[in-house]
Amino acid sequence: MENRNQQTQRVNYHTHCDRCRHAKGKAEEYVEEAIRANVSKLGFSDHMPFYDDRFGLRMPYGELDDYLEEITALRDAYGDRISITRGFEGEYVREDNAYYEKLLSRGDCDYLLLGQHFYEKAGGELVNVYQLENTEGYEIYASNIVEGMRTGYFRYAAHPDLIFLNDFPWDIHCERACDMIVDGAVRYGFPLEYNANGFRRGKKAYADGERFQYPHDRFWKKVQEAGVSVYVGSDCHEPGQVYDGIVEEAYGKLKEMGIAVRTDWI
Repeated sequence: MENRNQQTQRVNYHTHCDRCRHAKGKAEEYVEEAIRANVSKLGFSDHMPFYDDRFGLRMPYGELDDYLEEITALRDAYGDRISITRGFEGEYVREDNAYYEKLLSRGDCDYLLLGQHFYEKAGGELVNVYQLENTEGYEIYASNIVEGMRTGYFRYAAHPDLIFLNDFPWDIHCERACDMIVDGAVRYGFPLEYNANGFRRGKKAYADGERFQYPHDRFWKKVQEAGVSVYVGSDCHEPGQVYDGIVEEAYGKLKEMGIAVRTDWI
């Protein structure tokens, strides 16, 4: 882990491209922008396609091989200028352990990020966190993340406080969900991501005051107190966002909070 007051290298392990259907720019454009911005390590983690294409706004399962072949070709072509790694950001779903193992055993997939945009209820129903009506599911969301931590399939949790994009007053469900995620990160030595893309969306008026959708300061205060390992993720959806001023702002905010940031390969 690097010193709290010194950022030793520029890295980003949370990168999307046009294959996800809601980002702009070809993968090579992100590589070229990363080189321009003096990024030394770039990890591609486009949204994981599932074999039944159950989620929208991501690459179809049929493009999985093409995606990994493309990133591998870029890694080989630009290897003397930047280190490129190949991966996916995806949800943990209990029945899909064999699928995660298959991806990680291919030889051309280096890592998986845990990005819980949906959570799984006890009966197997998948719930979209963007469509919640109250905070009652927050602890289920948190328990899914902790289950994902325990599997060993994922390197870190992307935007673990994503649920706070919803406009609900802070309550006991919010408190408990945060504690569950932070406690799980401590228990399993599992890093959390401070997601810069939340800053790009700007501050808005919420029931609990004006704030960013995420990162949520109350969550990150708990992270700071627990001493959890943290990465900054750009979560870029345009080439110019690979390492922009918003990423710099995220690093600055963590420095203010006294949270050490890792840049080593996960």
